[in-house]
Amino acid sequence: MLKLRTTAASVALALLSVTSVAQGQQIVSAVGGVINSGGPGFGTLTETFDQSGLSANYVSGVTNFAAFLAGGPTHTPLFAGFEWFSNVGISSASVTYDLGSVLNIKSLALWNEESSGIGLLDLFASVDGVNFAALALGLVPNDNPRTDYGADVFSFATTSLQYVRFDMDRCPQPNPGTQQSCAIGEVAFETGAGSVVPEPGTYALMLAGLAGLGIVARRRRAA
Repeated sequence: MLKLRTTAASVALALLSVTSVAQGQQIVSAVGGVINSGGPGFGTLTETFDQSGLSANYVSGVTNFAAFLAGGPTHTPLFAGFEWFSNVGISSASVTYDLGSVLNIKSLALWNEESSGIGLLDLFASVDGVNFAALALGLVPNDNPRTDYGADVFSFATTSLQYVRFDMDRCPQPNPGTQQSCAIGEVAFETGAGSVVPEPGTYALMLAGLAGLGIVARRRRAA
């Protein structure tokens, strides 16, 4: 009986760990992305969500979105390994980010690349990567100076989605730099209420607890 209670407590602790981040407001990164048009361009899309160019880092699904942004994290203006540019000589491009699972999303943090950047941005949401609906239209990112640059935060109605499509237009931004392209420094998202983003180690703890319950149950049946 003691073993059963101990294992049950472990499972309860794991569930509590999930619940502790279920209220949203965490910052999450994409886990993948594809270039729909305007590519392949220069750099990789991965460089726009791997935090490599940021002055401070966060733990996806754990760090509070508002608290992280309040710290004023900036992005380096260096290109190599830190940013993505579309093909040269175009004024529009499109990319889609995959968040890895369906989450309730309420905000976007965008570090608009300082040299070419995005002049006008439309966002579209999807749960299956095929059917997309408008999420936020007509967003105008900040025309950043050619130095370390901060994030724009765009908020919208909390929406369940796994994929976010960025349709970029009017590139480069009004004060263009070295080339006519669309470009992204970094992107991150804020979860809304109801999102369940397990903390690191939660799944392992739950599996261990459930396995323990199974062993105890089998021993009790054998007895």
